[in-house]
Amino acid sequence: MKKRHVILSLFLLAGMISCSQLKDEKRNTAKSGTGNIVAGKIIIAAHRGGYENDFADKAPENSIANIQNAINHGFEIYETDIHRTSDGKWVIMHDPTLERTTNGTGKVSDISSVDIKKLRLKYKNGQLSDEKVPFLVDFISKGDGKIMFKIDYKPELEYLGDFVDEIKESGFQDRVIIRSRYKKEMAEKFAKMDQKNMPIVLFRVSNLKKYNDLREILKIKIISIDQRKKFTDEQLQIIKLASDSGLIVEAHTFYANNTKKQEELWAEQVKLPITIWHTKKPSQFQEFLKKNNIR
Repeated sequence: MKKRHVILSLFLLAGMISCSQLKDEKRNTAKSGTGNIVAGKIIIAAHRGGYENDFADKAPENSIANIQNAINHGFEIYETDIHRTSDGKWVIMHDPTLERTTNGTGKVSDISSVDIKKLRLKYKNGQLSDEKVPFLVDFISKGDGKIMFKIDYKPELEYLGDFVDEIKESGFQDRVIIRSRYKKEMAEKFAKMDQKNMPIVLFRVSNLKKYNDLREILKIKIISIDQRKKFTDEQLQIIKLASDSGLIVEAHTFYANNTKKQEELWAEQVKLPITIWHTKKPSQFQEFLKKNNIR
């Protein structure tokens, strides 16, 4: 695997370590309140916390119980999604509607925080769990500084400032990455915000124009490649450019119909200078890394 010339720590990502330190190969570990992450080590971002065996683990996706489950598995980042209730409260949920993951119905945006507290989360098999729909600050606090949260921002842009303010006011900005597909207006809004104590901002880009436009608008330390099947030559160029300039690179793991083909895909992917791998199969990807002595 190609040597990575970055040191990834969660405080580093938050801007608490200078960019010059990113290329210091002599420092092979970095400590922070969220644990040690080693240079050259693959970082697993577990999709919705990793819920491959949610019923057996008694930990449905995006539940408080699943945070400890992700920590126990050794995943460094818990990827999740955010939605806003009718009275302006932030809840952790993937879908904009309630039916798939709870015993409720309708849109999250149409239900009050009082009523959403009455709901219970479902397992993949449709059975109800004892877990409730978690609220943003409570959810992050349950990570106990042992795991990072990568939150996909999907609500309307007008609420972005309120969302960032709640994270800042909670004091958990060093535990949060805010991720979104690249939108110029969103990048511009982030650029106008007070950059003090900002959470990490991560945009997903699919081509060089978006990558270059983003770097003109906003000072970034991390970038995500928006691709789930096969990197284009242009995207491979972005990965190299970003890595060479000291940015931390994130991407999705690719998938195939059988384990052998999938592992062949992963074997090619991990040769790239990509540090954070977002995956829907974190346990399987973790086993692949261990089997091949990569992690």
